[in-house]
Amino acid sequence: MTASIERAKGAAPGSARLGATRHQLRADAQRNHARVLEAARAVFAEQGIDAPMTLIAEHAGVGIGTVFRRFPTKQDLVVALVQQRGEQLVEAAEAALASDKPGDAFRSFVSLAAEQQIRDRGFCDSIGTQLFAREDLRELFDGVRERVGRMLDRAIEAREVRSDIVAADVLFVLHGVARTGLMLEDGAPGVWRRYLGLALDGLRPEAATALPRKAPTKRQVDNAACGGG
Repeated sequence: MTASIERAKGAAPGSARLGATRHQLRADAQRNHARVLEAARAVFAEQGIDAPMTLIAEHAGVGIGTVFRRFPTKQDLVVALVQQRGEQLVEAAEAALASDKPGDAFRSFVSLAAEQQIRDRGFCDSIGTQLFAREDLRELFDGVRERVGRMLDRAIEAREVRSDIVAADVLFVLHGVARTGLMLEDGAPGVWRRYLGLALDGLRPEAATALPRKAPTKRQVDNAACGGG
């Protein structure tokens, strides 16, 4: 009995060291995960999602093996970043919906969402790809679209936005502004705000003319968002 107790007592320091080592390994893994995500965000934002994983490893200050241990494929890494952007949009949309100035809140959200794509080429590149066929991303961005719809309804009710548009119209126009802005950003930084201003003016109710086509259906929007044409 005494020997058993002594053995148990003797094992305690080793167990404590093992626990401390495991804790340190978990902390190191979490730090590497964060470093890889931050590096990928910076690299993809500047170069788009075609940037090589080796460049991300270099920016993160880790080996390529570490990158692939955290994210087995580049798609896994892109998905993680797109999820972050989607969550940011949900948060911004909720803030806009809480505002007592629906027109200003709507315009501020649209400006923020356009700038998000301008500042992050990788996110802009990912829109309209097969990534959005994933159930988790589809649900997340359906939530963004639903909130934009409510935001739009409030702005229409306040007579700040024309009444014949839907959330999909806003999101497609916004993406068009972002793609145009990215074409010009290196040579004419910030000129995207000019085209955003034109787009926002086109959404105002004053002197609006009838649109020539109906808005796309949800199925058409989903197919386009998933690269289905």
